[in-house]
Amino acid sequence: MYNFDISADEIKSLYEKSVSEFEDKIKKILFVKKEDRNFNNTVKAFENALADLHYSINIPIFLAYVSTDSNVRNAATEFELKIGKYFVDIFTREDIFNVIDDYSKNIKEDLDEVDKRLLDKIIYAFKKNGLYGDKKTRKKVKELLKKLVELEIEFGKNIRETRDYIEVDEKSLKGLDENYIKRLRKNENGKYIITTDYPDYIPFMDNSNDDEARKALEIKFNNRCYPKNVEILEEAIKIRRKIAKLLNYKNFADYVLEDRMAKNSDKVFEFLSKLFKDLKKKGKKELKELIKIRNREMNIDDKTLYNWQWRYYANIYKKENFSIDYEKLREYFPLEFVISGMFDVFSKFFGVRFIEKPLPKWHYDVRTYEVYDSNNNLIAYFYFDLFPREGKYKHAACFGIVKGRELKDGTYQIPAAAIVSNFTPPTSNNPSLLKFDEVVTLFHEFGHVTHNIFTKSKYAFFSGTSVSRDFVEVPSQVLENWVYDKDVLKKISSHYITKEPLGEDIIRKIIEAKNATSGLFYLRQLFFAFLDMVYHTKKSSFDTTEIYKKLMKKIFMIPMTEHTHPQASFGHIMGGYEAGYYSYLWSEVISSDFFEEFKKNGIFNPEVGKRYIEKVLSKGGSIDEEKQLRDFLGRDLSHEAFLKRIGLKG
Repeated sequence: MYNFDISADEIKSLYEKSVSEFEDKIKKILFVKKEDRNFNNTVKAFENALADLHYSINIPIFLAYVSTDSNVRNAATEFELKIGKYFVDIFTREDIFNVIDDYSKNIKEDLDEVDKRLLDKIIYAFKKNGLYGDKKTRKKVKELLKKLVELEIEFGKNIRETRDYIEVDEKSLKGLDENYIKRLRKNENGKYIITTDYPDYIPFMDNSNDDEARKALEIKFNNRCYPKNVEILEEAIKIRRKIAKLLNYKNFADYVLEDRMAKNSDKVFEFLSKLFKDLKKKGKKELKELIKIRNREMNIDDKTLYNWQWRYYANIYKKENFSIDYEKLREYFPLEFVISGMFDVFSKFFGVRFIEKPLPKWHYDVRTYEVYDSNNNLIAYFYFDLFPREGKYKHAACFGIVKGRELKDGTYQIPAAAIVSNFTPPTSNNPSLLKFDEVVTLFHEFGHVTHNIFTKSKYAFFSGTSVSRDFVEVPSQVLENWVYDKDVLKKISSHYITKEPLGEDIIRKIIEAKNATSGLFYLRQLFFAFLDMVYHTKKSSFDTTEIYKKLMKKIFMIPMTEHTHPQASFGHIMGGYEAGYYSYLWSEVISSDFFEEFKKNGIFNPEVGKRYIEKVLSKGGSIDEEKQLRDFLGRDLSHEAFLKRIGLKG
């Protein structure tokens, strides 16, 4: 069991202790005589020192994203900043690099595939930090990398701390579910407060028939953290461009992509452009349909659909063409029942048991679980922190809290992971009733959990989701497919009053409606991917708002609302997905092909689940991702399944 009851003062004192312990281990590595140097006392010892450091810091840093105590959050954020800079120090240290590099050039022992990969990846990490450059270059790169750490942490903290909202009269709530209305707070004048948190924002944009109120909320949402975060983002992009130039890369995207599956920005642009060509016709057709509905509903003649309108009219389109009311649909997805059904499906598929247990946690809402294998061995812990609260991480993500790895005594470190999200909370009268999109998100994030909890990686360096960024979304996207299976929908649905599962007819309509507006959905994803790549391949300074405006209209075909600055809250490109947003689409091609393999053998077949764990989930980054792909499929990747999945092929 892991402890989350850590005070602000304890966090403040942790930096010196963690660094001191790490430095003691490094001294021992550096002290080894050249003739005595081997893999275990050099490369493995360095990896173990890194793993021990991560073990001591991960939970305190995690508290920056989830603690209810602002003092703890602030202390944890400051700690994350100091540790982030210290990691720059580690991977720019010539003394450490020299002994590892020297060992790599004088290997006198046979290394297995994983050990050789570890050596190569560690040397590459030093290279990315400038260790092959001259002294002046190394110093400059180090300064720039440390500044980036500051900017990225500040950007994310600003989003977490935002408390933006609008106030509306009751007439603006027409079209919204009574359970939604009941849980809204009111101000002293009796007006309803609609925040920019997802459980408020998404249903309002989907269902309120007040066009002006939707516009006001969309403007508020897409101006979160403006102007501060725009300044931070533009400074970060400049710094990234300087780093790439100093290290002789064509652009920052190429610097990032060199050791990923895509390899370079040209290949990413080629991938995105091909997909844009495939999707454009479907997206245009869908857009025309939504404009037609909007013009009819508002009695106007306007050829442009606006950013505060597309979700609302997509929802009406589905209601009219598939008789699906997504607000009513949530009555069939009480959180408790969805979780129970999901566990039932995947416990059988993976051959494990998910048991709710009273473990230490950071908030009373958190649900805590243990995972047992078929031999009744405890193999992992995981946590669900699903509802919004002040100061908490604003999006949905899986946090790898403790990495699985082989320990010196021969035992295995039990991994732990947490889903942190902002789902619809319960009220005094009703349980938490999930929107269908939230059900999909839950399955998606649980896919990341499986990557963490089923790891059998020898090294923390490769554990769980420590894979190439354009492969990391594969396990999460794979699990989304189960939500659209009729047997699974039966299993995870139960009306919160009548207890009846979804009927056959509505299940059929849900499956049919999946790709009703998939053209627009994927054009929006493509827009974000193009935006990220353009931001990180430009050779000189530019206005991020103007680029956003131009690309959104060109790719998504819906204009950016005037006087908004959505990039100020585009957390992905300041939180690990810089020059990497394309990964969602790249991974979906792979996950779609994987799911074809599951379907061929039965999506409840435990033998397939076992093979999936063995060939993919257990490996983490220990094996090249292309090899994992071929090992599982028994062939090369095909794009056909992806094109079928998104409705471009029958």
